[in-house]
Amino acid sequence: MNPPPTPSTHSGSRQTDWLRRWAWLGCLCVLLAMLPSLAWASPLVLEPRSTGLSTAGHLLHWRDASGRATFDEVWQPTHDPQFQPPTGKVRAKGDGAAHWFKLQIQQPEPDGDWVVAMSSTAAREVTFWGPFNAQGQALSEPVVTGLSHPYPSRPLGSERYVQHLRLPDAGVYTIYWRVVSDIPVAVEPMVWDTGTFLYWRGHKRLFDGICYGILLALLVYNLALAGVFKDRTYALYVLSCGFALLTLATFNGHTAHYLWPGHPWWIEHSYTVFAALWLGCNGLFARQFLNTRVWAPKLDWLIHAVLLGAIAGLGLGVAGLTAWAQMVNEVTAFMGVWLITATALWVWRRGYSPALWYLAGQLALFVAVVALVLVNWNALDAPWIQANALQAGVALELAGFAIALGARIRLLERQQTELRVHARHLAQQATTDPLTGTANRAGLAQAAEHVLQQPAPCALLLLDLNQFKAINDTYGHEAGDVVLRAVAQRLAAELRKSDTVARLGGDEFVVLLQATPDELLHTVPRLSRAVNQPLAYGDHTLDVRASVGVALSPRDGADLARLLKAADQAMYQAKQRGDSFAFYDGDPDEPPPNGPASPLGAGI
Repeated sequence: MNPPPTPSTHSGSRQTDWLRRWAWLGCLCVLLAMLPSLAWASPLVLEPRSTGLSTAGHLLHWRDASGRATFDEVWQPTHDPQFQPPTGKVRAKGDGAAHWFKLQIQQPEPDGDWVVAMSSTAAREVTFWGPFNAQGQALSEPVVTGLSHPYPSRPLGSERYVQHLRLPDAGVYTIYWRVVSDIPVAVEPMVWDTGTFLYWRGHKRLFDGICYGILLALLVYNLALAGVFKDRTYALYVLSCGFALLTLATFNGHTAHYLWPGHPWWIEHSYTVFAALWLGCNGLFARQFLNTRVWAPKLDWLIHAVLLGAIAGLGLGVAGLTAWAQMVNEVTAFMGVWLITATALWVWRRGYSPALWYLAGQLALFVAVVALVLVNWNALDAPWIQANALQAGVALELAGFAIALGARIRLLERQQTELRVHARHLAQQATTDPLTGTANRAGLAQAAEHVLQQPAPCALLLLDLNQFKAINDTYGHEAGDVVLRAVAQRLAAELRKSDTVARLGGDEFVVLLQATPDELLHTVPRLSRAVNQPLAYGDHTLDVRASVGVALSPRDGADLARLLKAADQAMYQAKQRGDSFAFYDGDPDEPPPNGPASPLGAGI
């Protein structure tokens, strides 16, 4: 029989068990910690898809803060621990650091033709190495491209940076690339079958072309309107539209492709220069369209800050300080969108209705930018938004601005119509007698200026009411006003619309009409009879009588003053003889025998 274990032996066994358990637990924790790395490091199996293959979960990343590491150093097995799976999308922040990427791909079948494509066109320098087969042999030469290189350096003539992979055999391959950017860009490449990529790129170009066509049509249309209306607002819209078009074409890589493919300076600097010019013209257009100096003078001063930011971004971009220029442009754009939107809302609430369409355009761009930010932050998985949201938003924004310009023109036309009606009303009031509705002295002068220039003969009749003072004294001024209005109505009823009836003041009326002497022999007695009709006033009958003096043009005078003198003398003669009317038959420059018969004659 074995002796029972001593206490010390039992205690040592228990300690050994605890050590084993802790060792197993530690190994398990290490394995669990390594699982994500193992998953990320697993090769990406290549299979054709219509939307491309995401490299998320297979990509390894290393940030070289110094930017001096060479490929001969990086591809050594001893450097592999430096590569780590990224947490989310990798963003080159424009700080001068170099971002290295390593990706293993597995091709199940031989004869593969693939493309690794980045989503951005803004990196200063992109270098691709590989693919390397399992024996470490490179199957193609390195590709060096980016903004600082001529456009022909880009494989497949693609606007975006791509690496073209021709894989002859099934197996696992390794590729590397290095990205240096002065502009913050998201770096998460996708792998495409080459045919599918070219097909997708054709659709992308079609969409880009539609957006460019919309912007170009708006530009040409409003350029024509600027020439017609000579309005500075349209000119600023055209400039804003033009620089927006160039900015989008630059972001899409089309200016580098088609405008200056062999000039890296323009390719690199255009990213910040055109954006700054667009921001500046957009700010100037907002000030002019919203008329902020009148509708929002306090906010107008703040918009000047946006313009200064655009000028600063332009200067930094031309100087080649791309990172600073991009930062200034982004801050200016962010502050400008909020400030101009608030200004448009304020102006609209104050009654400027076209500002509502301006707000709609701003909202379209704001929604597009928010959607793009959400995609960059991994809140949305929408490659189409990432590729097209900005230009769609810009096209909708400028379309909204164009509608706002149309609303502004309609508002200006309506205001001008109201002003014309008001001016016509004021002019009519200035030439109309308020009591009778006939012309006054100014109205008579206007009518005479037109009638006396005609070759046809015309006549001027001066009417003076007899015993008018007695009516005023007996029945009051109200009765006198009734008589004056009745005389005016009786004269208008007997005359044509082209003839003029005027009241010169008091009880004197003038009739100016085109007529021959023979016609006047019938017209004047008819007018006299119409005027000399009794007028009922309450329970009374008022006796209305008028003496009429007639002067002919050009026989008795070629201007209004001479005709009035002649008619005044003829009217005096009618009063002297007790007749209803008399034609002038003397020299208008000679006064009547006993002096003027009326205040008119005295005034003349």
